[in-house]
Amino acid sequence: MKDSLFVDGGALDWRPTPCVGVAWKKLYFDAHSGESAVLLRFEPGATYDAHRHPGGESYLVLEGELEDSGRRWGPMTYVRHAPASAHRPHSPTGALVFVSLPRPIEPLAGALSAS
Repeated sequence: MKDSLFVDGGALDWRPTPCVGVAWKKLYFDAHSGESAVLLRFEPGATYDAHRHPGGESYLVLEGELEDSGRRWGPMTYVRHAPASAHRPHSPTGALVFVSLPRPIEPLAGALSAS
């Protein structure tokens, strides 16, 4: 298991994001490729700023509900967004989400609806 990584996410502190009501825990980050795995916690009513995924994105809703792509996703829903996709996820009830990114996100100025 020389190349394996084990992270106790429960032992990590939540960090604030620039988005009000959204916090994160870094589980993994590769500085060379930009690949990462994080936990995101949305407080009820929180919205993540509009952003693009140059390398795509995969996430799993662990708790609560997340509105994305015009739908509301509940616990144990897996979502994969293609490279170059853009969105602005929102959680009306609060949510805990595991996110895997092959490359860092790109913030978008301008208005995307909360979807």
